[in-house]
Amino acid sequence: MFLAINPYYAVSFLSQHGYIGLVTLGAVFLAVTGGEALYADLGHFGRKPIQSAWFALVLPSLVVNYLGQGALLLSDPTAISHPFYRLVPEVLLLPMVVLATCATVIASQAVITGAYSLTHQAIQLGLLPRLAILHTSAAHFGQIYIPRVNALLLAGVLLLVVMFATSSKLAHAYGIAVTTTMVVDGVLASW
Repeated sequence: MFLAINPYYAVSFLSQHGYIGLVTLGAVFLAVTGGEALYADLGHFGRKPIQSAWFALVLPSLVVNYLGQGALLLSDPTAISHPFYRLVPEVLLLPMVVLATCATVIASQAVITGAYSLTHQAIQLGLLPRLAILHTSAAHFGQIYIPRVNALLLAGVLLLVVMFATSSKLAHAYGIAVTTTMVVDGVLASW
């Protein structure tokens, strides 16, 4: 197992396979795209819960999942089209699709919450003009709803769907956006 996560083999593959290595590296990079969302959640949950969740649940789950996908592809190269779903027994395929849909909804909610938090902070810092901010809970100050941000997110999503038209083109756009976000975050953090 430790050989499978040894970075030497990744660097060797990248240097020996040129363009295919670069495309593969891009796919591997997308495996860690949720990492930047953890930092957005630091303000809501704190450092310890995020670290505990990452090391106790998320990282081991990702490692086991990707090792399983790799083993499946080594034993059955035709599974390349959907290795994640091909790991699941046929009787559990529908529950897995429902689970993946729930995960997508949760990720979407995280994006919306992040947009609200950033907008609220930018307004407080005087970087944005005042917008209507509705507090949805009397007990929790951080639970807010900003109708204009919601409308902008809707318009942005609809525009992207119309512009890219297919799910594969949207996936490539997502990859570029996440990669750019992580590079900018890295540059800003080290600045």
